[in-house]
Amino acid sequence: MTGASTPGLDARLQERRDRLADFHARWAAFARRWRRAASEGPEAAAALVEQALREGLPEASGDAAAPAERVSLAAARAVVAASGYLDADAYAVRHRLKRGTDPYRHHVETGWRLLQNPSPRFDLWSYWADHLDPTQEGADPLLHWLVVGRHDGLPPVPPSVPVRPAQGLGASPRRICLFAAHDKDGIVDDYVVTYLRELSRHADVHYLADGVLEPGELDKLADVTVGAWSVPHGGYDFGSFSMLARDLVGWDVVDTYDELLLANDSCFLLHPLDEVFATMDARACDWWSLQATSMEHDENYFRDDSPIPLAEAKRRFVGQRHFSDVRYLHLSSYFLAFRRPVVGDPGFRWRLDTVVPQEAKGLVVHKYEVGLSRHLTDLGFDFDTWLPDLQPFHPLYSRHVFDLVGQGFPLAKRNFLGENPRRAPGVGEWRERLATLAPSARTDEMAANIARVTDPARIHDAYDVVLDEATGRRTVRTSALAGHPFRRMDRETPSFGHWWAFAAGPSGRLDPGVRAVLEAVRHDPSIRKVLLTRARPLLDDVAGDGVTVVPVATLEGQETLVRCGVLVVADPLDAALPHAPLPARHRILHVGAPFDDARPAPDLGAVDAVAVASRCEAASRRVANPTLGEDDVWLSGLPRHDLLLPGAVLPPDLAAAEASLRERLDARALVLVTGSASAWSADDAVRLHEWASGAGAVLGVREARPDAPGGLTRLFAPVAPLGLSDRSVVSEAVVLRAASVVVSDTTALALDARAAGRAHLVHAPGGTVDDLLARLGALAGAGWSAPSDAPEGTVPLDGGAARRFVRRVRLRELARG
Repeated sequence: MTGASTPGLDARLQERRDRLADFHARWAAFARRWRRAASEGPEAAAALVEQALREGLPEASGDAAAPAERVSLAAARAVVAASGYLDADAYAVRHRLKRGTDPYRHHVETGWRLLQNPSPRFDLWSYWADHLDPTQEGADPLLHWLVVGRHDGLPPVPPSVPVRPAQGLGASPRRICLFAAHDKDGIVDDYVVTYLRELSRHADVHYLADGVLEPGELDKLADVTVGAWSVPHGGYDFGSFSMLARDLVGWDVVDTYDELLLANDSCFLLHPLDEVFATMDARACDWWSLQATSMEHDENYFRDDSPIPLAEAKRRFVGQRHFSDVRYLHLSSYFLAFRRPVVGDPGFRWRLDTVVPQEAKGLVVHKYEVGLSRHLTDLGFDFDTWLPDLQPFHPLYSRHVFDLVGQGFPLAKRNFLGENPRRAPGVGEWRERLATLAPSARTDEMAANIARVTDPARIHDAYDVVLDEATGRRTVRTSALAGHPFRRMDRETPSFGHWWAFAAGPSGRLDPGVRAVLEAVRHDPSIRKVLLTRARPLLDDVAGDGVTVVPVATLEGQETLVRCGVLVVADPLDAALPHAPLPARHRILHVGAPFDDARPAPDLGAVDAVAVASRCEAASRRVANPTLGEDDVWLSGLPRHDLLLPGAVLPPDLAAAEASLRERLDARALVLVTGSASAWSADDAVRLHEWASGAGAVLGVREARPDAPGGLTRLFAPVAPLGLSDRSVVSEAVVLRAASVVVSDTTALALDARAAGRAHLVHAPGGTVDDLLARLGALAGAGWSAPSDAPEGTVPLDGGAARRFVRRVRLRELARG
């Protein structure tokens, strides 16, 4: 089902944009006059500013060009400084400006975009949303109000409206739930299905994932949702709420329900929701949530931070204005319920309809989460919460979480149990504590999700918090070191030539070259193998004797790392090892990477040696890294090619992954598209898909970040190709082996394709899809046979590259003694 977009939305936005265009024309004329006046002297410029503040901007005449940005900003600074609506000293303190920063210039350049209010007398976001275009950075709201808005009778802050009488729900209310989700691996996790199943008992659920889900994932929701979609939009949960209400479901459908529920996948379900809905159904309010949040009542380990009765909290915290939007009392977006009076409010719909992606998550919170609460309280809509009191800070991130769970609180925040951002003590025992407090909670599902998506180092720090009962101070017992302390530990710790570290990639997978070298020594008892993970847990199955897996960003990982005399990496050093050891005390060896002979090789950082596949590549690597000598560029071939050769015997996990992928292909040819999206248009993607379907082939896309804005996955999403990123298939080697042809925008994968016995076609920006389809047609007609010739000076593909790499490492260790 698909609803219609909000009637009149485009017309209202166009009206706002026309208003802004008029302002910009009038402001441009003023800024040019101000510049001329400033050249005559400060008195003339000040007089012009005072006239604009007193009378407003005159109508623009003609279409003169806009002044230079520096002139416009200087004029804006002069107007804001003269207005008195920016409290300079308090602004600098409240927004933590660096010493010497001009508050007025900071506001006109940066502050208004970050919603850093100039004073409690002017509300940037309320004015922006109510009178300008909230979908774009059209103009500084304060500047617009000073020279236009107030002369049109617009208020600097929303007027105070008494709380209106609230009405209760009738018997057996009908609810609709708009549910927002996102998963970095493109799956619908089990804990989400559990949560949605419970929600579906109380509401008709409509689900939208921000991103590209793997094929078949939405099928998991067939019996727990009325509608389910996967659309990449980059707008966080409010982006999903907006798209659902405006486009996918439609306000006309929402209007048929008694209550609108907004929820997202940031929570685990702990208790059934029956008691929550029964309690709130009996209360008269316009909107409600499980709890309220206010930084005016913050958590404190040293002073009394007891809960405040909600009625008292409303009297104390609703209505007052702040420098920062985050300080307002508000209801969080993880669970919000709105009744008919609110759903019918034009301002409420306007704010949901005009949600757009933001540069920072904090702006999503300020504009849409806090902003929505402020709009409703400013209009006098009364709210209630299931918790009868205002708990300190955000209680789902505080040390009081488990007390609330014992009182029946039904949800727990995922990143509290996984990351513990407020460093509450005792979170590491969450499974044991929930077993007693919430015995029906599916803690296995929760633990599996935390282990899959959370940085292992964050988990370590989250669970290693200790509280000094005498002082009340909390510390992370064994947090990672940085800077001088880390370098000192490295200098003072002996390293061993038989300790080899292998750096995993950011996806939790080992690069094929690193994996090939590991396999070459995996069963060698004389070498201790250390696997260093980064932001994700290790997803490769490399268990065995002498194999240790540690997160590099923990103290344990650092202590292990500095003992390794040999470090094997596949990325540039600063990316491969965020805590890089001292080069003089370790041998940092790069396994090589796909090489584009038409572009300069990248700087690999302070590596001691690098594997290459050809003399051309060797020369390019030495130019990119001048510290590498002749003996430091190893013409061993790329170890990754050992795994690509058709006759190679793969490790069990890779072999199983290849068999699974080939089963999905069902004997059809795989056309693999990789690289950047700059060479493609949406029409190109459709035509390639149609050609592949007609040729009995399967179209697949591989990129490092499948949800990257402007990436291949998003471009090709309408034709539903196979997703072949690391989140879908365990190794790039498996994908290349299964492909019949590789299509990319550079020659970088040409040698990889040759090693796998596959054809490689370059489709670069400026190339035509007609030419590409003709070449693909010729390949298909020839049975997808690939040319076997190699560039002159290329190392033969004999399956011995990793073995030669390991031999060079051993020789270097022997030479060093």
